[in-house]
Amino acid sequence: MPWYGFIHPVLAIGSIALGLVTAQTSLSKVSDWDFPMRRQRTRTVYFLLLIIANFVMGLVVNLALRSIHKGVVLSGHLTLSIIVLVCAFAATLLTFTRSEPGKTPPHMRWHATFMVAAVALILTMGFLTGLKLIGS
Repeated sequence: MPWYGFIHPVLAIGSIALGLVTAQTSLSKVSDWDFPMRRQRTRTVYFLLLIIANFVMGLVVNLALRSIHKGVVLSGHLTLSIIVLVCAFAATLLTFTRSEPGKTPPHMRWHATFMVAAVALILTMGFLTGLKLIGS
C-alpha cells in the first residue's frame, strides 16, 4: 500500500481516542452542576472536525488506490461513516444549547449517547477493515 494509505487509519485512531475522552467526560460529569461545558464543546467540535477530515481522507485515499487499481471495497464502511458524521454533528449541536446558570442543559444527557454511538461505529468500521485484511 502507498504511504498515503496509512493517513486514514491514523486519523481514525485519533478520532477514537478523542471520542472516548469526550464521551467519558460527558457520561461521568453530566449530572454535576459544574459540568465543563466549554471544554466539552471544544472537544466535540474538534471531534466533528476530525471525523470530517477522516471521512474526506478515506474517500481521497480510496479514490487514489482505485486509480492504481488497488481499491479497497469494504461493505458498509461508507454507510457507517455517514452515520458517524450525523452522530458527531448531533453531539456538536447539543453542546450549543443554553440553560440557566449553574444547571446542565437538559439536552446534554443525549450528548454522551451520540458520542458513544459514534465511537462504537468507528470501532465497528475498524473491525470490518480487520476482517477484510484477514480474509484477503
